[in-house]
Amino acid sequence: MTSVKAWPLLLLPLSLVSMGTADCPFPVLNGKIILSSESILKNSFPDNSVAFVECAKGYVRKEGSTSITCLNGVWSAVELICKKIDCGEPTRSPHMSYVISDGTLFGAYIKTICETGYDLEGSSHRQCLVSGWSGKAECILTTCNLPDPIEHGKMSAPRDKPEFNDVITFSCDDNYILVGNSFITCGEYGDYSSPPPKCIAITTPTKESTTTNKATTTDMTTDMTTASSHSHGGLIEALTTGFMSASAIIAAVLGGISVYRHLKYKGSYNTGEELRTKEELLLNQSV
Repeated sequence: MTSVKAWPLLLLPLSLVSMGTADCPFPVLNGKIILSSESILKNSFPDNSVAFVECAKGYVRKEGSTSITCLNGVWSAVELICKKIDCGEPTRSPHMSYVISDGTLFGAYIKTICETGYDLEGSSHRQCLVSGWSGKAECILTTCNLPDPIEHGKMSAPRDKPEFNDVITFSCDDNYILVGNSFITCGEYGDYSSPPPKCIAITTPTKESTTTNKATTTDMTTDMTTASSHSHGGLIEALTTGFMSASAIIAAVLGGISVYRHLKYKGSYNTGEELRTKEELLLNQSV
């Protein structure tokens, strides 16, 4: 009986030892830090075992240990500190610039811009990756298609493939006149400032039409002279008649004024004044 009761006492230390040597669970880490390819293949992590950690894709080690240890079923603290990769500003190509609004760290995007008169070939947006900036871009000078030759005229271009700001001039042959702009400019989008002009023939009057025009001009001159004579004659006649009428009116007015003055003067002796004077004299004599 005594030997049977002693067995549990002998097994107790062994159970305590087994409880203190428990395995650690699979490590749970944040997205910046991951298990190394060697440690991730392990199926278990016994007590006092070591697992190795590293920075995730897009991150680099800044400081801290790259290992953790299993102690009594618990992992030690992760000391590794990782930071994002910095791609820095991309190399600038001629006639190119970038809009960097999100920075230059891993995952950020930048926008590619070309100068006026240059076309972008490649990626309009580039991203910072583990290997650096994604994509490639280049700014190519804008060109225009050479216009078709104009009829009855000449075209002068600085090169077979006009480039941005190149000027093409036009001129017409003899007896033709240019309608439109005499020069056009290659624009920033590969089109011209205006359509090419045209050369229109100048109309020359024939001998017959010239003779007809002269005769017509002569007739018109004669008619105008005759009309002018009639007009001047009528005007003189009208002025003469008007002058005579005005003279008659003036004479009548002057005559009326003379008669009025004469009658007024004569009337001053017919007022009875002379008769009254004689009567007064006779009365005085009789007295």
